Amino acid sequence: MSKLWLVWVVTRTLMVVLTGVTVLPHSVWDASAADLTLYRGWAEQIAYQNIFPMADERWQYPPGAGALLVVPRLLGGGLGYNWLFFALVAAADASVLGLLIRAARRDGWETAQTGPWVWTVGVAMLGRVCYGRFDLIVAATAVAALLWATRRPAAAGAAAAVGVLLKVWPVLVVLGLRWRTLRRMSAGAAGVGIAAIVGSTALGPGAWSFLEFQSKRGLQIESVAATPLLIARLLNGRWTIVHRYGADELSGPVVSAVASACVAATVVGGAVLLFIWWRVRPPATDLVLAAVLLALVTSRVLSPQYLVWAVAVASVCALDSRSTQRPVLVLVLAIAFMSQVEFPFLYDRVATGSWPGVVVLTVRNGMLLCATAWSIVRLCRNGLDHPRSPLGQLAGGYRFGNASGPARSPGRVRIPPSRQLFP
Repeated sequence: MSKLWLVWVVTRTLMVVLTGVTVLPHSVWDASAADLTLYRGWAEQIAYQNIFPMADERWQYPPGAGALLVVPRLLGGGLGYNWLFFALVAAADASVLGLLIRAARRDGWETAQTGPWVWTVGVAMLGRVCYGRFDLIVAATAVAALLWATRRPAAAGAAAAVGVLLKVWPVLVVLGLRWRTLRRMSAGAAGVGIAAIVGSTALGPGAWSFLEFQSKRGLQIESVAATPLLIARLLNGRWTIVHRYGADELSGPVVSAVASACVAATVVGGAVLLFIWWRVRPPATDLVLAAVLLALVTSRVLSPQYLVWAVAVASVCALDSRSTQRPVLVLVLAIAFMSQVEFPFLYDRVATGSWPGVVVLTVRNGMLLCATAWSIVRLCRNGLDHPRSPLGQLAGGYRFGNASGPARSPGRVRIPPSRQLFP
């Protein structure tokens, strides 16, 4: 336990120091890994003008993000804004580790300690982008919602609602939950959601302007779908890279069609996961991890900090020795490391579309694609292997059964609902 916390303290100290050093004349150390100057400007506008930055195309977040960014400004602001922001992220980071350690102790430290280690190592693999942007705080709400879903459903619902109001994606947390758990979580989620919506709308205009900017986003060069076009660009140069909406996007032939295909792929992938939820009934966190990976792969926008989403859910999966996703976790950590290589260390090459940058993107995105496919395949295989799932009942007679009696799966022990960690 002490070794785990020591690794956490050392890695996080390095991340804060390296994120705070932004004056050295080299792209590796510049301020691009941190959006703190941008956050501080938004916070001042929201706090003193009572208006969201609806004229800034880079504002693409739900209104809860505005409230979060204002907190360091209200606590001190000025030159201390950056360090107060680091303190908020560190508090969320430590809270996640504490929650994972508590869950691991409750369910058997020897087998469940992988969860806290995945979080500690995974965030370190992603590097200082986790402390220079607020996605880690959003990931903390998702972890809390997953861990509290069965034992503290009202708090889990509130945590999920806060996450959605910060950055929408934690809505994926509810994907794998059964109806009974969702009903128990609904009161907390509704209470927080209604209060936040009313409060943010009353605070000032522009609370929902992010929807317009999000809908206009193009194909970011870091997205999986953009990789083939970046390779083609190196061969014939028909595509250009332009800076729009605070990111580098591709412009040229078929780009619009590819971006539309990304949206269609997200819908189709969501339908597939819904079918798996209905017919296979996998563990909740397993399905959530597959959903997060699918969202990353099919998104037309893939910023490096998004990978903390996968690390967060993977750390919860690692708590359960029966998880179907445990082999995928190592690949998630490798993807996190490649993302840090891509950003910020080689991003100057990525932004210009040169060979080194494209090669790194191809490797990272190829690994992400493999992890997504592997995750979904393992979900389906679990459905065939498990005798209590509908698919398992269908296939059981062929795989485990015989003519004299019902199919039985060897080595399966029923765990009472009171001892189950996840719904």
